[in-house]
Formats: sequence, structure tokens, C-alpha cells
Amino acid sequence: MENRMKILRNKVYFFILKLVKDPTLAEDITQDIILKAWERKDKILGMENADFYVFKMAKNAVMDHFKKLAKEKSLQEAVWMRMEKSENKTESPIYERETLQRLDLIIKALPQRQQEVFNLHHSEELSLLEISQELNIAPNTAKNHLFRALKVIRSQMKPELLTIILGAIGQLYF
Repeated sequence: MENRMKILRNKVYFFILKLVKDPTLAEDITQDIILKAWERKDKILGMENADFYVFKMAKNAVMDHFKKLAKEKSLQEAVWMRMEKSENKTESPIYERETLQRLDLIIKALPQRQQEVFNLHHSEELSLLEISQELNIAPNTAKNHLFRALKVIRSQMKPELLTIILGAIGQLYF
């Protein structure tokens, strides 16, 4: 009986390992399954296909593990959403103001034409065609100036700050 349990244990371990891809986790789940199988050995020995029963137990244990992980992840996401919604109301405007000041400095450091195109596009919400007509340049030239300006801004701003910037200056329409 013990020799058969060792063979079954190895088969169950590799079966679980294929599913979870983590040796430590596979070992833990295997231990649980073998313990449960040992506790039910009298019932299992009387079965025609005892191995199938043990493998079914292993599959169910893995499924339960994944369900638990999914539930934990959704709970974590809910907590993060709540935390974001309840962020300090006095900190947020200060943070936003500082970010916009940083953006203003970056824009002022751009070449004159890039500044003009960027400001016309975002402040006055002109299309690239309207910008090209106003500045007497080709639409592709206006587009190139805008893309270069955005490239500089993205490279000098922290990624997490871009959401504040984009929210403050509106969505980009090309």
C-alpha cells in the first residue's frame, strides 16, 4: 500500500505541477491531496478506479486554488479603487498644480513652433488642419511639430503624471 501511495503521489505531483507551474505550490497541494486520500483510504481502496478519484480530487483542489486567487485579486482591485476614490482632497489639487507647473516649464523649453502648435491644439482645441492654416504651414508639418512636442513632454514627465496632464488638457485628437 505504501509503495502504491508513493507512486500515486509522484503522479499527482506532476499532474498538479503541469497545471500550476510552481513546484512549491504543487508540493503543497499534493500533500493536501495525499493526506485526504490517506484519510479516505478505506473508501478509495474499494473503488474500481481509485487513481481517477484521486486525480479528480487534485484537479478540484487546483481549481479551488485558482478561484481563491481570482477572488483575492478582485478584492485587491476593489480596495485600490476605494483608496483612489478616497484620496486626500487637499493633496490632489496641490499635486495637480505642481504637475501642471512642471508641464508649463517643459512647454516653454520647446522650440517656438512646437509651442505654438501644441498650445493651439490643446488650449484652443484646433485641429491639425486649422493649425496649419493659421500658421501657414503644411498639415504634416503641424503634425510633426505636435508629435515632437509630445515626445519631449512624455520623456520629461513621469508616466503616472501623464494621466493628470491628459485630464487637464483634454484628450488628444489627431
